[in-house]
Amino acid sequence: MAEVGIYIPLLRRWLLLIAIPLLCSAFQAAPPDSLSLLLRQYRSNNQLAPWIYAQLQWQASPSRKAALLQQVPANAWRAPQTDEEQQAWLDLLINQGYMLLLSGDIVSSTDAYQQAFEWAGKHPAIADESLVLEYILKPLGNNYTRLGDYEQALFIHQKALALATSLQDKTALAGTYSNLANTSASMGNLQQSLRYCQEGFKTASPNSALYGLLLSEEADALSRLHQDNAARRSIQESIRILQQQPATNKEAVHWLFMAYQQAGDIYLSTPVTAETYYRKALLYARQQHLVRKREQAKLYLRLGQLYIQQRQPVTALAWLDSCATILLPGKTPSRLQSADMYGEYTLLDMLFARATAYVQQQQPQAAMQAFHLCFAVENRLRNEYVSAASKEMAISDSRSRYEAAIDAAWHYWQQTKAQPYQQYILEFMEGSKSQLLWEEMQGQSILRNDSTGKRIRRLEQALVFYRKEALQDGGADSLLQTQQQRISWELATLKKKMPAPVSDTLPLPAMLKLLPSQQVVRSYFAGTNALYTIELDAHGIRFTDRQSVSAQWYDSLLYFRQHFFDNGPQAMINAPRDWYNSAYRIYHQLFSQHPLPRNTTCILMPDGILGLLPIEALVTKAEYPAAVSKWPFLVKEATIAYAYSLRTWQAQHHTQANNSGFSGFFIVQQPNGLPDLKGVGEEKERIAPAINNGTWYLNEQATVADFRRALSLSAVVHISTHAFTRQHNIPAPHIALYDAPFYLFELNGLERRPAMVVLSACGTGDGSLVTGEGIRSMAHAFIAAGTPAVVAASWNVQDATTPRLMQNFYAALTTQPDAAIALQQSKINWLENLDETDLHKLPYYWAALHFEGNTLALQEGITAKQRPNWYWLVPVAGMLIGWLIISRKKK
Repeated sequence: MAEVGIYIPLLRRWLLLIAIPLLCSAFQAAPPDSLSLLLRQYRSNNQLAPWIYAQLQWQASPSRKAALLQQVPANAWRAPQTDEEQQAWLDLLINQGYMLLLSGDIVSSTDAYQQAFEWAGKHPAIADESLVLEYILKPLGNNYTRLGDYEQALFIHQKALALATSLQDKTALAGTYSNLANTSASMGNLQQSLRYCQEGFKTASPNSALYGLLLSEEADALSRLHQDNAARRSIQESIRILQQQPATNKEAVHWLFMAYQQAGDIYLSTPVTAETYYRKALLYARQQHLVRKREQAKLYLRLGQLYIQQRQPVTALAWLDSCATILLPGKTPSRLQSADMYGEYTLLDMLFARATAYVQQQQPQAAMQAFHLCFAVENRLRNEYVSAASKEMAISDSRSRYEAAIDAAWHYWQQTKAQPYQQYILEFMEGSKSQLLWEEMQGQSILRNDSTGKRIRRLEQALVFYRKEALQDGGADSLLQTQQQRISWELATLKKKMPAPVSDTLPLPAMLKLLPSQQVVRSYFAGTNALYTIELDAHGIRFTDRQSVSAQWYDSLLYFRQHFFDNGPQAMINAPRDWYNSAYRIYHQLFSQHPLPRNTTCILMPDGILGLLPIEALVTKAEYPAAVSKWPFLVKEATIAYAYSLRTWQAQHHTQANNSGFSGFFIVQQPNGLPDLKGVGEEKERIAPAINNGTWYLNEQATVADFRRALSLSAVVHISTHAFTRQHNIPAPHIALYDAPFYLFELNGLERRPAMVVLSACGTGDGSLVTGEGIRSMAHAFIAAGTPAVVAASWNVQDATTPRLMQNFYAALTTQPDAAIALQQSKINWLENLDETDLHKLPYYWAALHFEGNTLALQEGITAKQRPNWYWLVPVAGMLIGWLIISRKKK
């Protein structure tokens, strides 16, 4: 809905010198040549403040003036020095943000307001609190809401609320509550939005424009809660109040324009009524000569979407062309290119609507191009977000758009069998997967060693400190929370200055070169009504498949995982045939049409609920053998490794990691009242014979400091202790070392990392399922930090089996460089061991451990010894000896 607006600040009282206002007022209609002459005069007299204000007073369209103001900082011959010059600079940044907002460049507008916010903080003597509240905090918070970066929007609006409270400004309070309601509704916190509206009603005067705005926010939240009658009453009352406001109240004029549009949204179930309100808004904008181009573009978008809903694509495209003309001036809507794109939600929605209209018109090439541009905008927009929570929400919101694109590409592929549509399926599937993980991995590799990079590292270290302090305090210390927010803000702001890692195209040829002849990649997209599969090898795409599925089928997968694995082994022990039949049904659904190739390592990239399945433990035949050792487990037929996406898997192949050394952490006697782990001591003893140069940390030796050191020095780090995903009801995944917890956020900023981490603790591969991102687990955290390979446990590992599985794994690694094959061999050896009981051959006992990442990360194996610091002298000495021999022969 609408937000509280802004206006350009007035000149400060110090500008009431005689000459300057006369010159500025006389110049308002002056041509650019006169401006240039005046600016040269101010520059020659070293008058920075008048030079700035002369440009602020230039009368031009928002886009032209924004372009001029963006050049001012670069054209300034020196930095501001006096209070007056610092004030002028602040006014410059504020006006720059406002003009960019009017011209539709929301990203640059946000950057300008953020610079104004930082400038005001550095120069408190010239930063009037009322000005900061009205002209910086409000527009900056609203811009973050427009961009979808809701966490940062809330951060800014809360600052505005505190300032308005201290100023006892009821009008400012009401406006801030409206902005908070807007942001909360955008985040899906609808009840919180309604509570903010109620607080706003207490401070706003009845029948005032702000009261009407708050009613609009209330109507929006009620509509999303499907309380349609209440929403319609609120929006009608909002319109009534706003219609009574004087025409001189420009904010009320804008809010009424937005209320008409919102009324159309609320009445979308009756398209005729919705169109009536949209056209009222259109007529009102023309009557009032509204110049907020971005808001007009959103109205045209709404009309286009309305006609798409009624399957009238020709009319829809006409309105969408009008929208595109505003958002991309000078561009032909049907010939847009990726280079024309920028981060803006209205642009994103317009392109998706165009793609949908082209699908309705049966124009496949145009539809695919529009989808591709839509996702290019989405990537650029996500780069502008500051908080991880906002990025996660954006990824989740994009899910339906990717599904529509994949579905359209699939049908065109079926109709034509043209290879480009298969490529589009792959690109769209890849674009929907683990983008945030890939960005984290890229961020580790592009962190520079200049002043910005060093500052980022220091802030990351400070953030780790404050997070740990807050956790130890139980998360209740408001001062620590404030410190975390402040540092997070500065850290995210600096990271935005780093090179953006996102690419709009999938470098498939480069990825395929990473695949050995005996490896294939199989990737999935779990859509609402269909499951898409695509398989690749070194030569390209092997096959593409689509299966119709239902919500009930996804529910059955979740039940299978929870019932037979998450709740302990008893369900599998009590009803082995039930488990067997369920496992076969899942196998048949996933693999009957396209079995995994034998004697091949298959890199699986699951999606959604599929990421929770123990694929290796599925059975490949319907007949039920009585002996578990005879069950046809999939692990006996194919080597399986996991990855989050093609991009993350590729990044794991390019990571520079430690190439030698083993460090093992084994805590049998647990401190702090945690239960002892009896099998951990046996695990250490069984692993030791396979490790020639290991460093072992047992019980009190397994400290946080030693663990950090091991991560930076060893090729393999093995961890066998308790691990947790929460602490004091706060999501804080950590490994329980002997002296203190090691929180996974402490991995951030590692300059060196192991080639492989083995997490034989319970549930280290399990975690929360994030839509579009996969399983957020401990394994995920190590991969994000740059670890090429991880072995982790999806559920609680067992003392009866894990020590011997680990023994077999490391023994296999001494002769087998492929870690995924080594883990498979370990499991097969367990299943074929005649000395083991059938009970312990049930999948619950051996299938928890799985491999993720680069299967050949251990290039020098686990037996390679640490090379001394002087190892480089060896080849130099050899060259010197050779030179001496040659010289002697010549003599």
